[in-house]
Parts: sequence; structure tokens; C-alpha cells
Amino acid sequence: MPAELLDGLATAEHALAVFDAHGVDAGVLVQEYLDGEQNAYSLELAQRHPGRFFVYGLPDFFQSAAELAAQCHALLDQGFRGLKYCGGALRGETALDDPALMPIHERLQKEEGFWSWDLCEGEEQVPAAERVLAEFPALRAAIGHFGMPTRGGWPGQLMLARHPHVRIETGGIVWLYRDEGWPFARAQAAIAHARDLIGAEKLMWGSDWPRTMCDFSYAEAMGFLSESPMFTAREKAQIMGDNAAAFYSFPAPERAREPLPPITALG
Repeated sequence: MPAELLDGLATAEHALAVFDAHGVDAGVLVQEYLDGEQNAYSLELAQRHPGRFFVYGLPDFFQSAAELAAQCHALLDQGFRGLKYCGGALRGETALDDPALMPIHERLQKEEGFWSWDLCEGEEQVPAAERVLAEFPALRAAIGHFGMPTRGGWPGQLMLARHPHVRIETGGIVWLYRDEGWPFARAQAAIAHARDLIGAEKLMWGSDWPRTMCDFSYAEAMGFLSESPMFTAREKAQIMGDNAAAFYSFPAPERAREPLPPITALG
């Protein structure tokens, strides 16, 4: 965690302060096992701050198939519209095309729900994802960590987005390219390459807040793309927010949310 989070807690209020400071209307909360399951808190904050968060539920994939399926249904019954698959932690465990998950894929497709798929390094889990998408062509999924371009995940993970309801999000990309530092020229080139292959409308910006903020600021995580000369204004608008707003059906804001001016800009 960033050093200023002395108690190790990255709360909704912390996130909203960051959003407000940078003119961000809403965010997507994607859980991860290394933080511990936060399902109850996720639902609570979504209800407490309507319209500002889309939250994914995190099932326990390390239980029996029957228990896993029951928990997935229970999470959806509780109000989650999406579920998280932590592929990097699940090598040798439940695969995406496991028979126990087929009713879950079917339900998410029918109810227009979502999967967040953080697949493991490389392309090992791509065939299972392809089989799922072939059987459930209207299933919505967001591929995390930009498909792991520096870890052998391309082109397989990236090309999953050729399916009509699959998107690629950049959460953690500044971590993947952290060795070169801002403005992450190779990361810009990777995003431009993805745009050329699958289209800007398939790409969604993400910060991976708060952990990537240990190395870089939120402004740097936004600015390397929003200030890049490699993209048109329209492409930047799509990637930085419009695509995610459409994908997750966020309500349109009543007015544009402007970043808060830093105190150093006040004269």
C-alpha cells in the first residue's frame, strides 16, 4: 500500500478523494485474493455511494465445485452484477470451462452480468476462455492487466477481445512497464498496437489503485495516456472513460466533473 495509508486500508472514501481530485466520475472495484475477500464491504460501498462504483464479487474458487457454484449464485442473488476470476492464483484449480461454472456463465449471459478475468501469465488459460465464449457468445468479460503483454500473454489474451462483448482494461499496466518509468513509452506503444488490432472501442483505462501508487502517482497513471501524442482526442476519450461508461452502464453525469486545482496552482 502507499505509505500514507498507515493502517493498510484503502477505503471507498480514499478512492473517492482520489477520484474527485482528478475529475473521475466513477470507478470499477475488482477484488483480489491477496487483499482478502471484501464482498460485504463492496456491496456496502456501492449502496452508500450510488453511481460511483461498479463492484465485482469474489468467489472462493478453492472450495468444491458444488460449493463454488452455490456461492456464485448467492453472490449474484445478493446484488453483485459481476464476478472475479483470479486466474493467476488458480493454475491447477478450477478452469473457466469447468462444468461447475457453465450454469454461472449461462446466468451471467442471461442477466447481462459480467466476468472480470485476470488470466495467468502467458496464454495457458486462453483456450478455456475461448471455449466459454464460443458457448456463450453474449457473455460480457473484461480482461485485466491488459492481457499481460510483458508476461507472454499476447497475442492470445489480447485477441479474446475480438469477441463482441469482451474488453481489455489497462489496470496495472504502469506496473508491468515500471522499469522504464513515466511516460511509459513501451506501454503507450502496446496500447497503440492493441488499438490497431482490435480497435480503440475495445480498450478501457484502469489504474490498479492503490498498489501501483506505491511507485507512481494517479496523475502519472492517467497522464501517460491522456497526454500521449499516439492517440486522437476521440480515442483518448474512449479509452479513458467512454468505453467503460458504456460497458458498465454508468449513469451519465449531470455535469462534467473537473479536477480539483492543486494548492500550488492557486497563486
